[in-house]
Amino acid sequence: MAVISTPNQSGDGGAGQVGPLPPPTRAIALFDMDDTLVGANTAALYFAERRRRGEISRRQSLRIGAAWLGYRFNAIDMARLIRQGALAAAGASEAEMITTCERIYAEQVRPLILPKARACIEEHQRRGDAVAIVTASTPYIARPLARDLQVSVIMSTELQVGGDGTFTGQLIGEPCFGVEKVARAQAFAIAHAADLAGTWFYSDSHTDLPLLQAVGHPFVVRPDLRLQWAARRCGWPILDW
Repeated sequence: MAVISTPNQSGDGGAGQVGPLPPPTRAIALFDMDDTLVGANTAALYFAERRRRGEISRRQSLRIGAAWLGYRFNAIDMARLIRQGALAAAGASEAEMITTCERIYAEQVRPLILPKARACIEEHQRRGDAVAIVTASTPYIARPLARDLQVSVIMSTELQVGGDGTFTGQLIGEPCFGVEKVARAQAFAIAHAADLAGTWFYSDSHTDLPLLQAVGHPFVVRPDLRLQWAARRCGWPILDW
């Protein structure tokens, strides 16, 4: 399964390129994951499962909970919340993470796939559009979801893994949200001889406003309050999946 990273920012300006770029030839359809494709926050499901199994200490649980409340009340930004989650995973085995997330996906996430979201992806696929999931979450639940939906590309937050196969508590690159999602989407579009003007993007969250504003076809799905206000101001379609 392909993973899209941030575009090269070396500033070479495309040396050696002669003449204008060819016109875009393919449409792009991008989908947020949590509360857009599935009716839940998958990270919350994951941490709840780890707490239930005694794999997260009380101190870690309180720290994650405080970070989440801070985010909900706009006291902590999304990047800090994601980094708190990465720290909570420090020392855990990636192999065990994969196994746990496959089980959580099968038992808890798959039943929550929204039928209208699945139908929307299938319609884009029938049209021949290049489809990808772009999520601030890590790839460990996004991968089985993408497999079920027959989506071959995911863009996600990547956790650093040490030589012993355990998480270091750090990220590889930037968290995949906000302007970073725009950068990943641009890289994906370029790889498909397309552009963001011909891109569809579906999301529920105000944190995705930069990408919603960048694409030619923004669609708001089951939006949070801040995104609902923005969608009404901008005249974006609001979908009830």
